[in-house]
Amino acid sequence: MIGSSTRFTLRQLSCFVAACEHGSLGTAAERLHLAQATVSASLADLERSLGVQLLVRGPGRAATPSPAGRELLEDARAVLMAAGRLEQRSSELVAGVSGRLAIGCLVTLAPIIAPPVCRLFEQRWPGAEVELRTGDQAELVAGLRSGSIALALTYDIGLEADVAFEALAPAPPYALLAQGHSLARRTSVTLAELAAEPLVLLDLPHSRDYFLGLFRTAGVTPTVARRVTDIELARSLVARDYGYTLGNVRPAPAQAVDGAPLAAVPIAGSVETLVIGLARQSGLRTTRTTTAFAEVSRELLAHHP
Repeated sequence: MIGSSTRFTLRQLSCFVAACEHGSLGTAAERLHLAQATVSASLADLERSLGVQLLVRGPGRAATPSPAGRELLEDARAVLMAAGRLEQRSSELVAGVSGRLAIGCLVTLAPIIAPPVCRLFEQRWPGAEVELRTGDQAELVAGLRSGSIALALTYDIGLEADVAFEALAPAPPYALLAQGHSLARRTSVTLAELAAEPLVLLDLPHSRDYFLGLFRTAGVTPTVARRVTDIELARSLVARDYGYTLGNVRPAPAQAVDGAPLAAVPIAGSVETLVIGLARQSGLRTTRTTTAFAEVSRELLAHHP
């Protein structure tokens, strides 16, 4: 394994490969833009570190690979090529917006938020491609910590100190009702009024706690009729008069997946508002590509809250 105890340097390998390819220390030095003494010293250090003679020195500045040198030559070339690819890729990450970018999105936000953000980003930066991954809050946080995703579009709940959060847009709660419901034409509705109605609860971690917490704060107890883990299923059940559900990002137009009409009514009074934003691992240096995605997210959510 290459680490602090590595017995060779890339310069030493470059001198070795150049000497083998050109058959001369002098020519190798010219091609590498180094002094011949530097090349000679690097080769000596490499041979001493590896414990084998790599080159057979001939008259003048001639040099040919030894049997051990011939065996190691291809490996040395492979290491130099891999180092070159690594340097090129790191330069692209720092200097350009390109390549595949893994982005996470909270499963309840993804259908509404993720497609327009990803599309605008890829249109603006044709050399970049978003690999979208959805999950609940715990899965997104795990992805940020492991490095499997670079950013996450999510709410400001269930995050710990090692996850930085940038607020982008408020997402106040609303009630989603069938269009024919008696409360559907109201400009707002209180939690006390909703408490007596059957609730189709989105039973996901953090979402469940947040919605039930709204009722606790208001001093009322909801009538939980059904629990589901799929936001689209909750909307379809509401459209078929199984009750109402709560949400923070409204579908536009307000309708179930089968086209059945719905009504989104704001919650009246002082209620906790969630915030949509970008989460990332704290202290992690961002690339130009992740910075560009964050800029597009800010722009889109600022114009289309």
